[in-house]
Amino acid sequence: MTAADKFGIAFSVGFTVALIAIAMSFGAMSSAPAAPTPMPPVEKPAPPVVEETIEEAPVMEETPEEEAVEEEEMVAEEEEHTEEEEHTEEETVEEVEEETVEAAPMSADVSIPEGSSTPGCEADNACYLPAETTVGIGGTVTWTNDDTAAHTITSGTPTDGPDGMFDSSIVMSGATFEYTFEEAGQYDYFCIVHPWMTGKVSVE
Repeated sequence: MTAADKFGIAFSVGFTVALIAIAMSFGAMSSAPAAPTPMPPVEKPAPPVVEETIEEAPVMEETPEEEAVEEEEMVAEEEEHTEEEEHTEEETVEEVEEETVEAAPMSADVSIPEGSSTPGCEADNACYLPAETTVGIGGTVTWTNDDTAAHTITSGTPTDGPDGMFDSSIVMSGATFEYTFEEAGQYDYFCIVHPWMTGKVSVE
């Protein structure tokens, strides 16, 4: 066997071994487990947004009959309010009138003028001056005889005569007579001596 043949055999053996080694290395690589590929994180879906809806209460439309009743009630209330205002105004006016009315005096003077003993003073109602006088309940009237003749102050009328309420009897010239009236009323009086002489006292 020549050297060339030996070299060829050795090269063939070496090449075969190399191929086997390469084949084994590829087999080992193919049999090794592959590294797991990381999975991307899975995002959880957001919960659905529920929109709240507010239901409006149904608007009740009034019937013509209901509207008419409401109008009548409003008119009645206005009339009642007006009546109350008018009543209040009337009360206020009455109170003001009562306050402005002067109270009757508690005393009064009456003169029997000179010449009243002669007929004629009755023509102008001047036999007693004043012919009519007013006092309050409990008020006193004082008569003064300014005439030269004597007179009387007697309750009643010349037609019906004395009624017994009061009587001065004879009042001489310059003398006086007084009487206190305890009850309200109209009191007529006259002179018994000279019956044309008349007067009146009002007690309030």
